[in-house]
Amino acid sequence: MFRTLHARLILVLVLLFVPLASVFVWLTLRSSQAYFQELTQEINLHLADSLVADSPNLMIDEAVDVSAFSDLAKMLAMTNPGVDIYVLTREGRIIGASVPPGDLGRQAIDPTPIKVFLSQERAFPIVADDPLSSSGKKIFSAASLDGGKGYLYVILADRTRGSLLRTILGSTVLQLVMWGLGVLLLLVGGLGIIAFRLLTRRLRRLEQAMTTFKEQDYMLETPLLSQVAKPQDEIDRLQNVFSDMASRISEQLKGLKQVDKLRRELISNVSHDLRTPLAALRGYLETLQMKSPTLSASDKERYLAVASRQSERLGELVSDLFDLSRFDADAVQADFELFPLQELAQDVVLKFQDHARDKGIDLRLELAPDLPQVKIDLGLIERALTNLIDNALKHTPAGGEVRLELIKEKDALLVSVRDTGTGIPQKDREYIFDRYYRASNERGSDGAGLGLAISKRIAQLHGADIWVESNEPRGSCFCLRFKV
Repeated sequence: MFRTLHARLILVLVLLFVPLASVFVWLTLRSSQAYFQELTQEINLHLADSLVADSPNLMIDEAVDVSAFSDLAKMLAMTNPGVDIYVLTREGRIIGASVPPGDLGRQAIDPTPIKVFLSQERAFPIVADDPLSSSGKKIFSAASLDGGKGYLYVILADRTRGSLLRTILGSTVLQLVMWGLGVLLLLVGGLGIIAFRLLTRRLRRLEQAMTTFKEQDYMLETPLLSQVAKPQDEIDRLQNVFSDMASRISEQLKGLKQVDKLRRELISNVSHDLRTPLAALRGYLETLQMKSPTLSASDKERYLAVASRQSERLGELVSDLFDLSRFDADAVQADFELFPLQELAQDVVLKFQDHARDKGIDLRLELAPDLPQVKIDLGLIERALTNLIDNALKHTPAGGEVRLELIKEKDALLVSVRDTGTGIPQKDREYIFDRYYRASNERGSDGAGLGLAISKRIAQLHGADIWVESNEPRGSCFCLRFKV
């Protein structure tokens, strides 16, 4: 029943107001009763003195004049039936009463309140023992008898002696107070419920967003809650934290799913790429082993050359996998030095010239004048340029062109590898440098698609920018920008 925060706040409000209202009512009734007692006692302050003045001989030597006391009791019974009178000794012992002796609940009372009543330092209401009860107390009026040897003790009619309900019903002021209290409680309770509902509205919206986020398997297509530009309280800050957290979790899950998808594709691609050279290597070696006596020297040399190429291809693939794992584990340390990058570019282009000529591709190096030196790791940058040129040659058909260009910019050196190959589809450009990714038009091509991922890690290690520009199907341009 009280599972929601809104319901619990209302319950707390009720549990707070009921005791407070009860205490308020109790205090109101107690103060009203004390006020009535005070008023009654002050009105009848000299009642006992008047009775003693009318009957001065009620007590003589600690004895009661029965006749005078009886006449006084009858007179009071007719004029004020709610008043009981008693004659007390100085110690408080009852020696005369206007009620039957069998009705008395005690034979003596504490005279201390009577002495306080007769003193000048008194504050009303003053209550003393009720002779008709063994424990009750009542308001009274008192006067000294026989020069202070005893007291005339008059129990006053207490209008609050009835139940509290009768007191309320008998007082217009109290009725107005109670009605006002009831209306106030209803008003405050209603406003409290409305206020709690308004205060918890944002929390309910946040709870619904969290539930929706869970139901969507923690994946967001659009934000569930907007960011609060200027947070006013803890709820606004909590909403902003949830929005940031949900977006980050969603992005991380999407990234993990993408990586998992690419990893599965990598395993498939690598399995294929490993199987192909291994099968070729094994086939040629088995042929050499089985038919060696019947093969000519030229055939043996050709078979060995093919096996050697497949072995190199296999070694390159394993090396790429190993290097990529080292980059991912931050296990690669660069050895930087200032070096003219154009010299390294010439060496890399020279290394690929024969291969490009065999494929019918024009591989050229274009250098701008006055190129600055850059701080690089020679081995790693050579690896990056090798990967980029090798990737361009793989995707450029015969008769095409691959250019390695070095251009001086304001505070940087721009290296670009341009080709006239098949280009890169728009949907693949965002992920082309991601590990394990191969472009959609690269399926079936030679290699596992790890070269660009390694080149990106090398660029990041040097604090360089790397990106791709492509105008499919007219070729691509891979760019590296080094700060100088």
